[in-house]
Amino acid sequence: MSIFADLAAMQARFEARDLLQLTDDQNTGAIVTSRIDAALDSADALITGYVARRHRNTAQLAGNTILRDIACDYAFYLLWRSDAPDWVIERKKAALKQLEQIAAGTLMLDQGEETAAPRPGQILTDTAPKRFGRDNMGSY
Repeated sequence: MSIFADLAAMQARFEARDLLQLTDDQNTGAIVTSRIDAALDSADALITGYVARRHRNTAQLAGNTILRDIACDYAFYLLWRSDAPDWVIERKKAALKQLEQIAAGTLMLDQGEETAAPRPGQILTDTAPKRFGRDNMGSY
């Protein structure tokens, strides 16, 4: 089961006819949810790989709008067997770029309140601010 997006999110983001065409190989006239679930599971694995660098418990990020959109765009790309249209490829590239930004810490998922997990053996100290430095020397 997908953490970041589900069938309803895919249906809200993409046209039903596109989802039907990409999943209904047997021409039953119904969306094959197992194919969408498999694509969403792959997207979840990718997202978790990037996001786990900054967030230990990725399951608590379920419902995050940014991650939901990334999961949907990447899963939709995976549904194409070959020759995805340019707009689908561009959405996939944008999703991957956002994941890279999340991993680098330039795109925050929690309104900038992100804290790094402590490392074993790490020593934390409080010190007074620097007296001399690039930021506080003015024009000198």
